[in-house]
Amino acid sequence: LAQKAFSSFYFYPLLKQYLDGTASSGLFEARLAYEHFGKEVHVFTPGFKDEEFDEILKYSDHLVFNSNSQLKRFKQRALAAKKTIGIRINPEVSTQTGSSMYDPCSPTSRMGIKVSDIDESLLQGVSGFHFHTLCQQNADALEATVKVVEQKFGKYFSQLKWINFGGGHHLTRANYDIEKLVRIIKYYKQTYKLDVYLEPGEAVV
Repeated sequence: LAQKAFSSFYFYPLLKQYLDGTASSGLFEARLAYEHFGKEVHVFTPGFKDEEFDEILKYSDHLVFNSNSQLKRFKQRALAAKKTIGIRINPEVSTQTGSSMYDPCSPTSRMGIKVSDIDESLLQGVSGFHFHTLCQQNADALEATVKVVEQKFGKYFSQLKWINFGGGHHLTRANYDIEKLVRIIKYYKQTYKLDVYLEPGEAVV
C-alpha cells in the first residue's frame, strides 16, 4: 500500500488481509505503518535526516536511498540494524504526458540514480532496485519501462534479491491489462530470481 495515496488507518485491518505491507515516504508514515498495519514497512524518501534515521530504523524493514551520497551516509547504519537496503534508479524513459515538473524521468529530475552514475563500489550490501515512473497508467507503460530498466541495469540483477516497480499501476481500472502485468512479473521472477514489489495507491482505494 502506497500510504502517500491512502493513509486512512481505520481500513488497515481490511487491507492487510490482501497486501504484504506498506510503502512510506518518511518517518511518520513509517510509524503509522508499523503501529497499524504490522507487515513489511518499506521507506523511501529523497533525503533521510540524521536526526530521524534511528527512529526510522525502529519502524522499517526496507530502506531505499535516492542518491550515492545518501547511500554512503546511511548504508552502514542500516545494515548494522539488520535492514534490507535498496537504491532508487532512474531509467530515463518517460511514459507520462504533461508537465515535466512531475516527471521523475525528465532531464532535470533528481529522483533516482542514472545508470551513468552507478557507483559499483557501493553496491555491496544493496539488495534491490526501486523505480517509480508511472502515474495512473496501464501495463503498457510498465512494459516500456521495464525493458529499458533491463537493458540499462540488468547487468546488476544477479547481485540483487528484489526489484520494486513502484506505484502508479491503475490495477483496478476496467481496461487495465492484468495479464500483461502478470507476464512482466513472472519474467523478472523466473529470469532473474527476484522478488517483485508493486506499490499501488489509488488502485487499492
